Amino acid sequence: MYSMSIHLTTRQNFSLLSAFAINSRMNKFIPRFLLLTLSLASLSSLVFTDETTPDFFSIIFQWPKAKCESKEGCCLPKKGKPVLNDFIISEFKPVYAQEGLVPENCTTTTKFQPSKIADLVPSLERYWPSLTCPRRDSKKLWKEEWVRYGSCAESVVDLHDYFAAALRIQKQINLLKLLGDAGIIPNGKYYPGEAINEAVRKAGLGDAAVTCREDEDGLYTILDQVILCATRLGNKFTCPGAFWICDSRNGNKVKFLKP
Repeated sequence: MYSMSIHLTTRQNFSLLSAFAINSRMNKFIPRFLLLTLSLASLSSLVFTDETTPDFFSIIFQWPKAKCESKEGCCLPKKGKPVLNDFIISEFKPVYAQEGLVPENCTTTTKFQPSKIADLVPSLERYWPSLTCPRRDSKKLWKEEWVRYGSCAESVVDLHDYFAAALRIQKQINLLKLLGDAGIIPNGKYYPGEAINEAVRKAGLGDAAVTCREDEDGLYTILDQVILCATRLGNKFTCPGAFWICDSRNGNKVKFLKP
């Protein structure tokens, strides 16, 4: 039987839960993305107005090597030079905790215009690049993220503010240094999951959500993504609850790949 360790903590009467894609042939659960507990009824009943504001934002940090060495693989973007020896931004989502959801693809009249974020492009190319295959311009990724998530936060951020906030929290948290200060470095070795939890809590960030990718033994132990929280301005926010989606058969340890 396949065993997956999911450590879940909750506060403020809501939970951060995982959404899974199921590979029935392999009888395995593959972690895909972070969602808040929600029902179709609550999703369809929420009407966004100028008064509807997110409680905080969820930022997903990706360790590039984990993606590039997976079956999915990675391709460098057509423009820019992304950092591959540091955590990059994967997604930046508004969280509506009271409604219990992370909405997507909201109605918006604001079109994605690269000229509006021209001053941010050098940093975005480094820390929020597209690594999907086939290779493409990262601007396509940024457009997708604005339409999918940024559009649902227009009550508190405009196009420029959305991307600026994501870059600000990335710099403010400095996840690689945060973990390094706790002795957790990307050297291909295994680290106890609790050590990562403790490092994040010590930094005043609350509870981290972590996902792992499959290793050569078929275990989900490779550190892939770390999900933390931020304010709309891109400042630190204590995450109210989190979970781990990593394999428990190796003592809840995760492998931090060399860049």
